[in-house]
Amino acid sequence: MQTDPSSIDRGAPFEAPGGPDAVLCLHGLTSTPYELRPIAEALARAGHAVYAPRIVGHGRTPEVLAHTRWADWIAVARRAFDRLAAEHERVFVVGLSMGALLSLVLAHERGARVGGVVAMATPLRFRWNEQIALELVDRLPGGEMLPFYPKRGGPDVSDPAVAASMPGYDRIPLVAAASMLEGQHDALDRAARLACPALVLHGRHDHVAPAANARRLFDALGSPRKRLIVYPGSWHILPLDVDHEAVVRDVTSFVADPVAFTEVRR
Repeated sequence: MQTDPSSIDRGAPFEAPGGPDAVLCLHGLTSTPYELRPIAEALARAGHAVYAPRIVGHGRTPEVLAHTRWADWIAVARRAFDRLAAEHERVFVVGLSMGALLSLVLAHERGARVGGVVAMATPLRFRWNEQIALELVDRLPGGEMLPFYPKRGGPDVSDPAVAASMPGYDRIPLVAAASMLEGQHDALDRAARLACPALVLHGRHDHVAPAANARRLFDALGSPRKRLIVYPGSWHILPLDVDHEAVVRDVTSFVADPVAFTEVRR
């Protein structure tokens, strides 16, 4: 009996057994684990246990997301990490966009249990006009009444066909997006106190989190072992964009041996 393709939830959580190391993969705002699927599957093939949860507020409707905040998202990340840490010696954390902010906070909080952190397309600051708009929204009372902002160009990936195939929301609840400001502050503060190996990845043509974020994060990291890679052709959704093969290869190489991989600088 064949499965109706239309009935498959392409944004569902991903989980694969393995060990002794495990990898937690955290997706971005308005998106799903689908955007991290190439990395998650490659890590699973390499023998690692992998878990990519669907963060609360996602995979349903933008109206549901509007009732969630940074505190809700980091709570999901903490539970997912602790679940993996209960069964595995080390846990690596890989995050994209909002997931990168979550990963940096989690990597500091969980300390010695963290094998390393990969922060992709980290939005320490958005484009100047969007950053200012969110700061204004954050100060307004009655945020739940604010409108949704349409994602006119769809997901920030260079191939329109890839963008069209991605499950996710076509609009962003401003009140939820403004909650990302707390994540920006928390992630930057924690980055300076990180001790685990860290890999910073960014697309040169990122239209959500300008590429200057990569250097800012790299310079702020307190990790003694760290590496920065900027992909020349990619936009925001690195695992699905034109440099996706290099992205997957770099993440799997880092997880396999974070010390050796961070000794090489680009």
